Amino acid sequence: MTDEVTVEIEALGPRGDGIAKNPGGRERGRLYIAGALPGEQVRVRPGNKRGDGLEAKLLEIVTPSNDRTAPPCRHFATCGGCSVQHLALDAYHAWKRELVTNAIQRVGFDPELVAPLIATKNAGRRRATFAAFRPRARDSKTFFGFHTRASRHVVELEECLILHPELMALVPKLREVLADIVPPGARWDVSVTLADNGFDVLIVAAHEPGPDASMALAMFADAQGLARVAWQLEGTGRDEIEPVALHRTPVLELSGVPVEIPPGVFLQASAEAEKVLSALVVEASQGSRVADLYCGVGTFALPLAAAGAKVMAVDGDSAAIAALARAAGTAGFGGQVMAAQRDLVRQPMAAAEFRRIETIVFDPPRAGAAAQAEEIAQTDAARVVAVSCNPMTFARDALTLTEGGYTLERITPVDQFVWSGHVELVAVFSR
Repeated sequence: MTDEVTVEIEALGPRGDGIAKNPGGRERGRLYIAGALPGEQVRVRPGNKRGDGLEAKLLEIVTPSNDRTAPPCRHFATCGGCSVQHLALDAYHAWKRELVTNAIQRVGFDPELVAPLIATKNAGRRRATFAAFRPRARDSKTFFGFHTRASRHVVELEECLILHPELMALVPKLREVLADIVPPGARWDVSVTLADNGFDVLIVAAHEPGPDASMALAMFADAQGLARVAWQLEGTGRDEIEPVALHRTPVLELSGVPVEIPPGVFLQASAEAEKVLSALVVEASQGSRVADLYCGVGTFALPLAAAGAKVMAVDGDSAAIAALARAAGTAGFGGQVMAAQRDLVRQPMAAAEFRRIETIVFDPPRAGAAAQAEEIAQTDAARVVAVSCNPMTFARDALTLTEGGYTLERITPVDQFVWSGHVELVAVFSR
């Protein structure tokens, strides 16, 4: 369908798209329109199929919303990283909270359980994954930045308002060194973490680095004082990560405890959000015996131990568990933190294994913790604290817990991923 239509935007979807009814044609259903806001009348051209409707290209804003504002970043129209910079701040905060209220309402919870959104600074991201791509054409240049929206094209990043300034300052230097070493036709994912003692860089590619690239990256690490550069062959596990340059093991301080972070390990995206989430989890926890599931390197386990709890910390990432155990021992929490490696998706902890546990904390990936939530629902723990980056899968798991006898007390949304459709939350359940 290629005919242009004029429609009115009814809502702002989870990806930041304006949503309108398709007024006619062969395909009925919804239109998803990037850049459009609720209440606006817009002229669009429907295009590819998407879910229950069609994507549509915004051609003209006929009647703008009062909540429309000028996007502050020059890359907003093309970069796929931010989707709602054109929405005024109050309306943006309300929409972020609605992502949570809408998700829980669908399964029958009261939206009044959701507290006001806790905002974070926009320039706080300490980690990001960039794309490096060099076309096959002869004498082609290497592009370095973020992907465009729903595409493999790469935006040459000249500025980024969500990255920590030190991380953004490294971007042109990375672009310069990669310009000569990315081979034609290759795509590299370049993950960079701003640790407390320097940058940690992990490159994931479909080929080995080769001696020339290895030497260039090692020299770059020397010149820029990077803590570590490592390489991972695409499709292999984290056990296959190979060091290219290691000047010192990258360290991040989590709630006052220095943690040596493994390459590519999961971390909260900003230090500010990490502190907010940790404080909410510690405040909500009760008793002296706590289980921390999907614990990673100890974002919650370490502050819980610092608060006096004995923590059973479990995660499927063996490197993260080893890092947590080392950090706990160094901090004097060795007798308080029992760290164990276990794939909680394939082998969730059974209800009987939580005997004597008073609070259960769980922070699963975006897919949620369906099987683990079923086991938690059968426990006698007085308190459950759920941390989630996906309101939809959280709502499903929350329903499982309440069907098992828990009461959902409150949900606090945290805007860690500024100007995007992602929102973190911390929810508290009690027996």
